[in-house]
Amino acid sequence: MSIMYKPNLSVAIVQSTIDSSIAWNPLSANVPEMTSTEAKRAWNEIMVAISGYNNLSESARPEIIVLPELTIASQYEYRIKDLAKQVGAIIIGGCDFKYIDDNNIINRGIISIPKYWPHGHGQGHPRNVHFGKKNPAEIEEGYIKAIPTKSGKGEMSFWPCKEVFIIDLGEYGKIGISICADFYDIERYAYFKGRIQHLFIIAYNQDIKSFYYLAEAISRLVFCNVVICNTGHYGGSIAFTLYKEDYKRYIYKHEGAGLCTSQVINLPVDDFVKAQHKYGDAVKMFKSAPPGYDYKYADPNLNVKKIKVEK
Repeated sequence: MSIMYKPNLSVAIVQSTIDSSIAWNPLSANVPEMTSTEAKRAWNEIMVAISGYNNLSESARPEIIVLPELTIASQYEYRIKDLAKQVGAIIIGGCDFKYIDDNNIINRGIISIPKYWPHGHGQGHPRNVHFGKKNPAEIEEGYIKAIPTKSGKGEMSFWPCKEVFIIDLGEYGKIGISICADFYDIERYAYFKGRIQHLFIIAYNQDIKSFYYLAEAISRLVFCNVVICNTGHYGGSIAFTLYKEDYKRYIYKHEGAGLCTSQVINLPVDDFVKAQHKYGDAVKMFKSAPPGYDYKYADPNLNVKKIKVEK
């Protein structure tokens, strides 16, 4: 291995608590976006959590901050880069619904990379990158179809994003990212298998038990750490890894609805990369890789959008 990996990747999981029954009404004046009251309340929750990270010592600050799906209203989206700069952390979070054209709406997320990541010690430049959702949830699709088209003709549709994203963090490993219902998209795990150390899911999901089971299954099949940042309206955010000992695998698991919470956790990097490459004693620390597993990130035929974070 040519890279000297860090022992851990520090990740802050922030659960804001947007109530969909209040936030989104297909007949409201600011459709398809959330109401201003829910937008402001969610933003205040995010600000409180991130201000707490500013008060931590540099060694205790997260390298990544993850926010749920559909949590950043359009009027606050431009401020995400300032928050990323303040903490010196990459922020990955879900943006509000947005028109693509007169008849289509997109659900997307944002990756905000601050200058000199992490914590002012790198060499990269600041930038924001958007990524989208491929498959809408049933309730989500129903909401979008109920919105009148701008032209008054036809039916409003969900606009699918068909790109698969991997964030290359260098010595902190590589992250695959997905939005909520895309967690059920089996095809993308063929892309991720053997190419990532971490899988991040941002979600607005009521069926949290299914996501628990799926997190364990996908972690084994792709052979990676899994982080789910779900809305605090339902709870159910988790961080799961593949340590040999069962009691170590759930690094974090939050249950309880209607709670705004934030937690900083550490995901294994160096030892896990060694286990992926079947190198040294690290292999004994984790569950076995799935049959036929081969680390192949450099595959030139990979049809994936790669985002490299310079250090």
